[in-house]
Parts: sequence; structure tokens; C-alpha cells
Amino acid sequence: MFKAVIFVLLAALVNMQCNAQEQLQVPEHWQLQHIKIEGVESSVEDNISRYIGHYLDQPFAQRQLEPLREAVEQAMQALGYYHSRISFIATPSNNTLQINIEADQPLSWNEVSVHLLGSAHYDKALNSLLADLPIAVGQTVRHDQYQQAKSSLESLLLERGYFDFKWQRSDLLIDKSERTARVKWQLDGGERYQFGELQVSQNTKATQYIRSLSTFEQGTPFQGALLSDYTLALNATPYFHSAKVYPQLKDRHDGLLPVRVDVVDKPDSSFEVGGGYSTDLGAKARLKWTKPWITDDGHFLESNLSVSERRQDIIGSYTIPVADPNNDVWRVLGGYQFNDDIQQGINSKIWNVQLQRQWLTSDNWIRTAFIKREHETTEQDGERLETEMLLPGISYAKKQTMGGTTPYWANERLFSLEMASDALVSSTSLLKVRWNNAWLRNYQQQHFVISRVNLGAIVADDIHEVPFNMRFFAGGDQSIRGFSYRSIGPKEGDKEVGGKYLVTGSLEYNYQFLPSWRAAVFVDAGTATNDFSEKWSVGAGFGIRYITPVGPIRIDHAWGLSKESKSTRLSIVIGPEI
Repeated sequence: MFKAVIFVLLAALVNMQCNAQEQLQVPEHWQLQHIKIEGVESSVEDNISRYIGHYLDQPFAQRQLEPLREAVEQAMQALGYYHSRISFIATPSNNTLQINIEADQPLSWNEVSVHLLGSAHYDKALNSLLADLPIAVGQTVRHDQYQQAKSSLESLLLERGYFDFKWQRSDLLIDKSERTARVKWQLDGGERYQFGELQVSQNTKATQYIRSLSTFEQGTPFQGALLSDYTLALNATPYFHSAKVYPQLKDRHDGLLPVRVDVVDKPDSSFEVGGGYSTDLGAKARLKWTKPWITDDGHFLESNLSVSERRQDIIGSYTIPVADPNNDVWRVLGGYQFNDDIQQGINSKIWNVQLQRQWLTSDNWIRTAFIKREHETTEQDGERLETEMLLPGISYAKKQTMGGTTPYWANERLFSLEMASDALVSSTSLLKVRWNNAWLRNYQQQHFVISRVNLGAIVADDIHEVPFNMRFFAGGDQSIRGFSYRSIGPKEGDKEVGGKYLVTGSLEYNYQFLPSWRAAVFVDAGTATNDFSEKWSVGAGFGIRYITPVGPIRIDHAWGLSKESKSTRLSIVIGPEI
């Protein structure tokens, strides 16, 4: 009997010691400066740190252990770990708390049941989203993915006009004893609204274009993206200082949603002043004058004066809208340009007049047919070349970007063809073709890849009779870095004479290490030639990008690797990569 009593007492003592260790008999208050988390992988550790970070650098008391344990459990459960053993070791002398965790395998989804009722049940876009939800049977339970799935479904419902949707059931069911996790959703999408009346808020001369540019018709199913496209189209016209398009949600009725357009007209005349810098052309200044209403039909006038150290030009255009003042127009242009390249001993004077017809193809390429009359006078080291050209041609251009003046995704393509005949006004016969492609992609909003390819060819009997400004050259900030502006091409002695063919390419990587700063490395290569007998020019280097509201300031230091001297060149450009 006595032995039994002694055994019970010893067992109780051991249990009290264990409980004492668990309860951490530590000083009443001490400063917690370091938390160590042991036993879990880094992603779980990071999540726990986010949940309990507010305990650091604060007075810590024993009574806070239980709330701390609950916070750790919540952080673990958010990543699917519902069965964890947590213990603490405190070292007040070092202001340190160690959290030891023994975690079982995380839960996986046993059931994901989603039912859409009403017309939403038959919506292909909604069903496509449900098929790609970030939660699926067999995947690890993660609360952030659960919330993401729910939010993306609600956002798409609103985007597609289901403004009266209601959750009938929205359950996340965790059974810890059975180790099961289930999602059970039932949602009534209600009626999908259609576009209703288009309401223009005020009197404006451009009412006809406000209505003709509309990206939807009354009675068609609502899509939020169409309102965004409509807003962009209105703001791209020359008529408005600002334009806003928004749905009248409070006025929806009988399945129709009215849409309101608010515009602020531009003044009769407006001026814009701008500037910039590039190593190729030096400091630049620009003055733009726009007169948006020449006639009641929306004819508009625009002129641009651009002045830099090496080039000065003035261009005026008179535009006659057909149906769409952005992409369906007739345009008459006239311009004068003066180029003075002291380094290469070249100066040229060019004037031209041009008639254009521009319209949009069915797959959103901007197609421009034109006929251009051009006169050029070029002097190079005492030699004079004077040409007259009549150049009919056509171009196709398509530019897609996301991200405004600092795009994070872009694709730009341009194809152009122009020709001339010495039997019809022109000094020589020729055919000129160009293809330019620029491409920008990003990964995780931090890694950016930019590539460019420029190809060109001139078919002519004698390159010396081709106007100087139509010949191909390479080199410079926008071509092959590490080489000076237009320094790559066929030469006669020390003179740059230009070539019939152009091939250049560029590959660049940017890493964003701060919100407004990126580091860059790049390689450029190519040639301008008459017969591809010359070796290709290659430049490579590194740079820095500072992001501003008008686009990045790009500073590059490049080596001309194919030059015998391997000399370096600094280039500075202000403006977007594409």
C-alpha cells in the first residue's frame, strides 16, 4: 500500500513538472525581441511570422501564451495543417521565444461542390472559371485559395451583369476528427442584365461620335470590359478633355441597365508642350497644337513642332472622320524636316505632302493606304543628292499593351510597303518593305523580358539613287547599343552611304529590385548591308531604369563587342520601351 502511494505521488510530481514546463514559468514581463520557429517548412514559417509578428519588440507576459498559441494554430490551419502539436521554450535572458511544432500532413479537399442556379448555370464564362478554380478535390487545403476562388467568382458575376446574385449556401466544412475538408456552394445568379439606354450627360458637338463609338448595343448582354473599351475609345478622340462611362446600377429595371456618358469637351484650340532626351538626337522639345472642331462633322487639325540638336521637323495634319474618328479617317499631311549630323558630315532637307486613308481591319490591325510626294536634298562632304519621289504604299500596325506608360505586357507589330517608278515623277524606281516586332513579357511583376526584331529590304538598281532618308542604317539607342547613331552600314571611304537590307535584333532582361528601379542586361546584334558580306555588329551591356509617370528613364552602358577597339558607349533615353 505504502509503495502504491509513493508511486502515485511521484507520478503527480512528474506531471506537475511537465505542466510547469508547458506553462513556461517565466518572469511576469520581459521584452520579446526574437521568435524562432522550428519544425516546419519555410512557407509555413513565413505565414506564422505574419500572424504573430505584432508580438515582437513588445513586453511579453505569460498570459499571452494562449493567444499566441491560437494565432500559430490559425496560421497553420490557413495552410491546411489542422493537427499540430505546439510547445514553447522561453529564454528571457536572450529575449527569445522558440516555438516547436510537430505538424501532421495537411488536409486535402475531399469534396468541392459548386451549383449555379438560374441563367448563370448556362453561362460559358462562369463554367470555364469553375473548371479552373484554385481549389479542387485532392489538392491541399489553403484558405487563401478558397477566398481567391470565391472572390473571382463574385467578380466575374458582376463583370457579366449578374447584379442580383445571392449566395444560398457558402460553406467551408472542416471535420478535424474525420480529417475531411469540404466546400459546398450554392449560388443563385439571378437575371443577367442587358445594356439599356445610352444617356449622354450634356450637350456636345460630338454626340454622334459618342454614339457611333459605343462598343455595345441596347439589348445585348452586359459585359464590364465593353465599358472599359468604350471609355478608352472616347478618350482617344481629339474632342474630349475627359470622358467617363459608368453603369446606372440604381436605375436598373426589367433586366435593362442604363449607361451614362459624362464628357468634358476640349477647348477650340489647345496646346501641349513636352520634351525629352536621347543620346542619338540630344535634348528634344515638342510643341503640339490641336483644333478639334473645324467643321460640324468633326474635322480636326493638328500640328507638331519637334526640335532636337540633330533634327528639327514640323508636321501638320487635317483629319476627316468617316465613322470612327480614331480608326476610320481620311487624312492630309504635310511636313518639313531638317537633319544636321556633324559627326558624319551630313545635312538633309526633306519636305513632303501625303494623302492617307486609315481604317481598322476585322482583327484590329490599323491599315493605312497612302500616296506621298517627297522632295529631299542631302549634302555629304561637299556632294549633293537631290531626289523627287512619288510613293504609294500601305502599312499594317497593331499595338497591344497593358500597364499605361510603363507597360508590363506588350506586343507591337508593323508591316509597311512603298514603291516608286521613274516613269511616274520619281527619280528612281524602287520597292521598300519593312517588318518591325517588339515584345514585352513579365513574370511575377518583377522579371521583364523585352525583345525586338527589325527587318527591311529595298529593291533598286542603284542604292546611290535612292533618297538618303529611305536607305537603311543601324546603330544607336533604339538599334544596336554600343555603336553611335546610324554608324552601321555600307561605307565608301569614311562616308556612310546606307544599305539595301536591314536585320537587327535585341534581347533584354530587367529585374525590378525597388518599386521605381530596375536593373537591365542586354545584347543587340544586326547589320545594314547591300550584300551581307560584312560581319554582323554585336553590342552588349547593362543599365538602370528609373520609373516615372511619363515612362522610364533608361541609362545604358554598352560595349561594341564586334569593334576592334571594344569601345563603350553611354546611352540615355526617356520614354517607354515599347
